[in-house]
Amino acid sequence: MQSNTPKPTEGELEILSLLWEMEKASVKDVHQKLSAYKQTGYTTTLKLLQLMFDKGMVSRTESGRKHIYKPAIDRMALREQKINHLIGHLFDGSPAQLALQALQSSYYRSTDKEIAALKAWVESLK
Repeated sequence: MQSNTPKPTEGELEILSLLWEMEKASVKDVHQKLSAYKQTGYTTTLKLLQLMFDKGMVSRTESGRKHIYKPAIDRMALREQKINHLIGHLFDGSPAQLALQALQSSYYRSTDKEIAALKAWVESLK
């Protein structure tokens, strides 16, 4: 990801995640999804989307009286930026240490399919 690409805040990242999932959405759509797991006001969601538009994180088109938002940041590029930051600052430059920590997470679990894919990948390295 280019260095001039905005770095989303936690709230902006939540909205980007929803937009990546939905591909495009109105403020109402985003707010409904956010409200399913987080208490937030409609005007807060609106303001965040407006700020994200100003920062170039989302694009916006008009559809009648409502605005439709789309992510303007590439998900894979942002993942790479965040992962590289984590590896460099929290894992002493070791991608393996990050992977091991992630696999040992008590919060998130890998599926059997994901574990099989990892085993196959490790075997291919031999």
